[in-house]
Amino acid sequence: MSNTDRRFANARPTGFTLIELLVVIAIIGMLVALLLPAVQNARESARRTQCQNNLKQIGIGLHNYHDSNKCFPMGSHVRPGPTFSLGSLLALLPYVEQRAAYATVDFNAPDCCISTKAIQAAGKPNAPMTRILAYTCPSDPNSGKTLLSGPTGPLPPSVDCGVLYPGNYLGVSGDTGIGYPTCFFNITATTNGTGMMFTRSSTRFDHVKDGTSQTLFYGERGLPNDLGWGWVMCGGSECEQYLSLQNGLVPPHNLPTTSITVSQFWSWHPGGAHFLLVDGHVRFLNLSTSYNVLKSLSTKSAKDLVGEF
Repeated sequence: MSNTDRRFANARPTGFTLIELLVVIAIIGMLVALLLPAVQNARESARRTQCQNNLKQIGIGLHNYHDSNKCFPMGSHVRPGPTFSLGSLLALLPYVEQRAAYATVDFNAPDCCISTKAIQAAGKPNAPMTRILAYTCPSDPNSGKTLLSGPTGPLPPSVDCGVLYPGNYLGVSGDTGIGYPTCFFNITATTNGTGMMFTRSSTRFDHVKDGTSQTLFYGERGLPNDLGWGWVMCGGSECEQYLSLQNGLVPPHNLPTTSITVSQFWSWHPGGAHFLLVDGHVRFLNLSTSYNVLKSLSTKSAKDLVGEF
């Protein structure tokens, strides 16, 4: 046998065999399966931190508002007559670095829906259709979406307020409320809440007899996937701009407008939701938190201290 023949005889085929390729693919698949949950957890952790920071920013704004006005903003500003209400987060815009959006609001208009539509028709910027990142939770798959309200939009039964950006943070009105669907028909809703935020409220620090670290101020509520509620700038009052804790906390659910999506605090964070306390701290309350504890924390002067929670 010649040297050339020996070289060909001893040569091994290059590349992968089919079995080797399948083994490599299987190993890569296992690594991806192990890595993906870690990546998802890291992303959720970042979103959860951002959500917490949003509520902290709202808390700082509320304290600055109180310093300037000697009270907190109304939970919902409803004028007499069949009008729609301005929310507390609208009044808070100058205190969360959103003066430009605040300057577009016509506070003398008899109905914020009518004035918002007129501003939008003129092609001018306006607060309700301005996305305020501090007012939306990044974990909610429906946050950041706009709703065209009224008869030409996806929700024909909805009131015609033009284009809106729903938000995720609502004031806490106390331990009892009217809930959905009653809040759909009653724009004035709760005017004497046991908590911090309700229709025409003007609460102050000295009203908080239970302690500022024992009283909830704002909480998270996910958006229904039809975006029919959560119009925190201009819309309804209860279920829209504030909410009671009479129904406790529930797990996340991607549903359209129902009593479950509208009448309870909930979030897309696994296991619970963030709440802002009157002292400015943000706490994550687990779904396992006692219902009685939640109701006690929602009141400002019921003498129902819960201690550590």
